[in-house]
Amino acid sequence: MTDWRQEFKAAFSNLDCKLDWPLKQQTYFKLGGLADLFVQISDLTDLQEVRRYVTKHDLKLTLIGGASNVVVADEGVSGLVVKLTNQELRAADGVVRVGSGQKTALLVRKTLDAGLTGLEYFLGVPGSVGGAIFNNAHYQNHLISEYILRVQIVTSAGEVIWLSKTDCNFAYDSSRFQTSGEIIWQVEFELPIGDKTQSEALIKQATEYRAATQPLGLPSSGCIFQNVPNTSALKQLFPEFSQREFVPGGFLIDRAGLKGLKVGDLEVSQKHAAFMINHGNGTSADLKTLISEVKQTVKAKFGVELHEEVFYIR
Repeated sequence: MTDWRQEFKAAFSNLDCKLDWPLKQQTYFKLGGLADLFVQISDLTDLQEVRRYVTKHDLKLTLIGGASNVVVADEGVSGLVVKLTNQELRAADGVVRVGSGQKTALLVRKTLDAGLTGLEYFLGVPGSVGGAIFNNAHYQNHLISEYILRVQIVTSAGEVIWLSKTDCNFAYDSSRFQTSGEIIWQVEFELPIGDKTQSEALIKQATEYRAATQPLGLPSSGCIFQNVPNTSALKQLFPEFSQREFVPGGFLIDRAGLKGLKVGDLEVSQKHAAFMINHGNGTSADLKTLISEVKQTVKAKFGVELHEEVFYIR
């Protein structure tokens, strides 16, 4: 029986197709198994052709960008894994068009260099623009979708379409792309003219806050859990959040006394309880066990269910 991977390689000989590729080296968490077949794509025509081929041959397709918010299964990822590396970035008349493979931090820096404002808080967001849009990245109460004008996608049929911001169904940690199967190729932001001195001050404030409160430089996936919708019971327990719509998940984990909890080489960060860090040889199985223990304890203590904001791929 012919290996579908060899057939794919033959059909796309212009692409650098890698068999049994270790995905852990692609991810921020530094854990997980192999991809059956891994390829990087920076050209729109190549992506359209690959998308049509996958649909025609009923192959499983997994997209990754910066892989800062994903957990790769220890068993690896079956099918084709595509990493988008399109990094085009240009600004004109307050509209910034950027490829989904561009680093979010570089996007922010370039907008500031162009004299624009709005994205300062996202300088410290890891990963790529596509991932930030897919998950509607947030910093405290700021959502990256606030300044999105439209998003260019590739459909399962290989068609290229622009979607308005409204069509994208953005919400907290959510967008249509999490269920639609569409591939984000480019994004346009509409940004106002800013004051560079004020922008740099906002960046300095956000950067210093992250450095002081987050375990930067260690393998992790950022905040593991979404913030929790506030309830009357939580308001009574924690009056400091009585006027807030959400209670930080990390706050509840901290109050549950779970900082430093370990399973294998995975640990709830002692610096920020919403983070879990990999001390070197962590596995996805260990991470899932640790997540389960945290969720059970928080639910038992405070009566609320934590929900992950990371995405599992296998």
